[in-house]
Amino acid sequence: MKLLSSLLLTLFFTLQSHTVVSGVRQHKRAPLSDLHEILEQARNQSGIPGMSVAIIYKGELIFAEGFGKRNERDPFTVETLSQLGSITKSFTAAAVGELVAEGKMDWDTTPLCKYLPDFELRDPVLTSQLTMVDFLSHRTNLPDVDLAWFRNTEPRRDLIKRLKYAEVDSKLGTLVHYNNAGYAIAGEAAANVANISYERLVEDRIIKPLGLSNTGFSPMEMKKHPNYAVPYTAATFEDAQRGLFKQLPLDPIYMSQAPAGDMYSNVLDLVRYGQAIMHYGAVDGKQVLNKSSVTELLSGYNISFRRKRIPEFAPSLVYGLGWDLDTYKGQAIYSHGGLINGFRANLILFPDSELVVAHLANSYIADLMVYFPYYVADELLGLPKTLDWINDAAMRDAQWRYDILAAQIKGDFPERIKNKPPTRSLSEFVGEYSSPLYGNVSIQLDKGGKGREKVLRFKMHSFNSEMEHYHYDSFSMVLDDYNAISAAFLTFTTGGDGKVAGFRVNFGEQWGIQEFMRKQAS
Repeated sequence: MKLLSSLLLTLFFTLQSHTVVSGVRQHKRAPLSDLHEILEQARNQSGIPGMSVAIIYKGELIFAEGFGKRNERDPFTVETLSQLGSITKSFTAAAVGELVAEGKMDWDTTPLCKYLPDFELRDPVLTSQLTMVDFLSHRTNLPDVDLAWFRNTEPRRDLIKRLKYAEVDSKLGTLVHYNNAGYAIAGEAAANVANISYERLVEDRIIKPLGLSNTGFSPMEMKKHPNYAVPYTAATFEDAQRGLFKQLPLDPIYMSQAPAGDMYSNVLDLVRYGQAIMHYGAVDGKQVLNKSSVTELLSGYNISFRRKRIPEFAPSLVYGLGWDLDTYKGQAIYSHGGLINGFRANLILFPDSELVVAHLANSYIADLMVYFPYYVADELLGLPKTLDWINDAAMRDAQWRYDILAAQIKGDFPERIKNKPPTRSLSEFVGEYSSPLYGNVSIQLDKGGKGREKVLRFKMHSFNSEMEHYHYDSFSMVLDDYNAISAAFLTFTTGGDGKVAGFRVNFGEQWGIQEFMRKQAS
């Protein structure tokens, strides 16, 4: 915004200082005075179609601007709404905290199954041990079921009930295993206690009290506003740098794991929220959220990363309840990032210096926002400059993410044995299959036509993937839907009667091997 830019420049030039070297008075550049130019150049170089940034320092909004495009016609502004992804987790934890303050729940005494009887694991002892803190600090050891729940239209409670079929290590985790299903369970449990929907709970306890008028749930609700971003993707980092983006549609299916990642906001609301959390729930001197509960959110409960890190940060990264807890060059920092379906978000708080930085982008790969706050801290707080956070770290990680994406599409398959056709006709593989944890899968025969051969198709929820014959009764495929891309390797199994009984599918390192059995004809 032009007005904010002018105000910012006036503020900084008022605070400018001068130094004298060898009798010559020299002009010293004001901190962040060229931030717009730096960010715009970095946005282009790191291949981000559109983004917005807001910075609050000592209670004042010192920077708020948009860059690039929110769609093919309009610019991305500070008012532009964008999805938050996993920053939603901090809102979920905060809402639970308000219920704790009201005496309706507790953090770490009552088993969560008492609040949500639908939650049940195979091991009844473990079911009876897990508390709200275990779910909010990612220490339940629940398996990653993101793929099973992705764009799944079944009721959230029904998906939660399926977890009783999941394999879970009964030893509680001592290292963070980020788990979206865990937050979905926590959010649903809190809503059950409050006897309202999860969305209403967060709205009543957090959004409205904090005055976050541009914050809500689901892409379709976001779409009802006049100024919202649409997501983009690019085939390679080089394409992104050249601005060769493909626009993606907003997902019309409401996220089954909404308490883990389906909120939207803009950077102005986001820094306001961050400031409230940084001040332990106080806004303009008035206590809005319960101070004791916010203190719990910002207390360490689990270890996110225990290996030795670079000296700028704490030796280990700690996870609280919906927040990462760290230090940067002696400054405490609370943060959380988010990425979902072509959007990226980041919110970081430096409470020792009353600094809040919010960053939104309409691209899944936008690692600039991970490192940019440290550039701001170095410049604004006068910290020693030890790394080039923008031109080195951000660019390196953007390239790395595109490399990872390419590897996901390629897959890690066994060595192919040539000239080994299927043991039976493709039509014999056709049918309906199911897994207690993943639900139903349909294997269908695409009859081809116009020069195309017959092929099998794998249909699970909204995935509809062509299966390429690999060898024997094994097939490879790429699951690709709404920016969720992963290769998979499927092998059909045979029963004692010689007929196809089911299949095992390797969904890759993140989701592992799952077994599906053929459904009996009714």
